Amino acid sequence: MTSYKDFLNSIPVFDDFLQVSNDQYFKLVPENWGLILTDVKGSTKAVQAGKHREVNMIGAACITAILNELNDRDLPFVFGGDGASLLVPPLSKDLAQKTMAEVQNWSMKEFGLELRSAYFDLSEVYKEGHQLLLGKHRLSPGNHTYQFRGGALKRAEDKMKQEDRSVRDDKAGSSPNLEGLTCRWEPLTAKKDLILTVLVSANGNEASAFEIYKNLLKSLRNIIGGDFKYACPVQRHNLKIKWPPETLLIEAKSRKGNFLKSFFLSSWESFVAYLFFRFNLKAGLFNPERYKEELISNSDFQKYDDLLRMVLDCSSEQVLEIEKVLTEFEEKGELVFGTHKSNQALMTCLVFSATQNQHLHFIDGAQGGYTLAAVELKKKRA
Repeated sequence: MTSYKDFLNSIPVFDDFLQVSNDQYFKLVPENWGLILTDVKGSTKAVQAGKHREVNMIGAACITAILNELNDRDLPFVFGGDGASLLVPPLSKDLAQKTMAEVQNWSMKEFGLELRSAYFDLSEVYKEGHQLLLGKHRLSPGNHTYQFRGGALKRAEDKMKQEDRSVRDDKAGSSPNLEGLTCRWEPLTAKKDLILTVLVSANGNEASAFEIYKNLLKSLRNIIGGDFKYACPVQRHNLKIKWPPETLLIEAKSRKGNFLKSFFLSSWESFVAYLFFRFNLKAGLFNPERYKEELISNSDFQKYDDLLRMVLDCSSEQVLEIEKVLTEFEEKGELVFGTHKSNQALMTCLVFSATQNQHLHFIDGAQGGYTLAAVELKKKRA
């Protein structure tokens, strides 16, 4: 029998994000896997009230807790701003659901925000004629993000909204293990003019939808200048860190144990990090300049999970061109889209090793990028 590790290792890796529309890079997930979906209930009101950092932290916490509890950093997931989607192998289903209950209780206790979480056996969604295929987009050597295709994820999201499929355990007493989750960097100011958050949902069946995505991505890449890395919101000029960070309290609340002790540890660790980056200090294998280069490469600013998601640093002219192209596709009935514009992007970091290039950085538009782009998209769908 093929182990789940063998399955994940067998998935081809692609370097060019345009290949997200190429079937040869995707493999069907076995139907005995489980799918966990999460989102912050009332996230729109929360970001409008200035809690966009908290919303992003909770979304990233869903991923971090599962990876830590299952002791596997290569499990497939997608960060969606106010939530996440995660795949769990057959033998880990119960533990994953227990962990999500802990994250739900932590979210309500520490931030007063309700986290909705639902669990599905893939076999249930497959029986309805949908599939879930996985691909790997390489960010840097040893680091990749998973891309989800096939319609199963979208169908599960629809079912979650129609039915109460919540993963709950009000007695889940322990806090989730969120080791490695931080958000110490200052908001990333646009190098050009604006940070454009884009959500796109193509119409039609799988084959026609991906022909649409392929054509759209080619058009967007031409506008950006030949490679999406030129529009990555994370660049050397805007990687700024100060002490104390604005998110110190949020990070302290993500630690297990006594709050005062957690606050002290977060204060001390963030202060040490500030010194290393502020004065370019090296220690052992840690080199702050190399880490910054890795950080830029490992930024999760483009992805696909039955929706095309992108956070792009654009000039005002590029924003107009992108919106014009999206509108042309939409008027032809090929897709619907939602966008959000701001002057900054936010970064939430998952750092397993700062010296061995084992870190990933979740990007969202400031002031509720993904959340508010989704509001526009949902209005159009309705």
